[in-house]
Amino acid sequence: MTTTDKLLAILSQLPSSIPWTETSDTVYRVAVKGLPDEDIKLGMQRILTRTKFRPTPSEVLLNVAIAKYGDAQPHMVTQDISEAIRLGLDPNKLHPTVVLVLRKTGGLRAWRVEPPLKGQQLADVISEVLLVRLTDYMNEQ
Repeated sequence: MTTTDKLLAILSQLPSSIPWTETSDTVYRVAVKGLPDEDIKLGMQRILTRTKFRPTPSEVLLNVAIAKYGDAQPHMVTQDISEAIRLGLDPNKLHPTVVLVLRKTGGLRAWRVEPPLKGQQLADVISEVLLVRLTDYMNEQ
């Protein structure tokens, strides 16, 4: 049994209002296609320890991305950017996820007075950036 098969077996058993079908199997299989087994295992562990219900395919990928690149919370990203501004650091020397969040939100100039995004809006941008990083990584493989 492959790591992907194990992931799908687990997903099929998680509670969901949508029944597990062959189509479900195919959709999730396509979503994780190209991911190394180790990344799938880390994502699977994160899903098993943090979810009550079957995640969507994009949530599965987000769990893999967070396991791979770290759980960048909005307050952590805001703190890193604020420190970079305060210390005059080169923003490109920050964590790659923070660099991409900066690019997506207008750069350091947009953050100088007050963060352009906060709370859930910033969390959504961080999730998007993590998925982009994972997708880029998958395309490089």
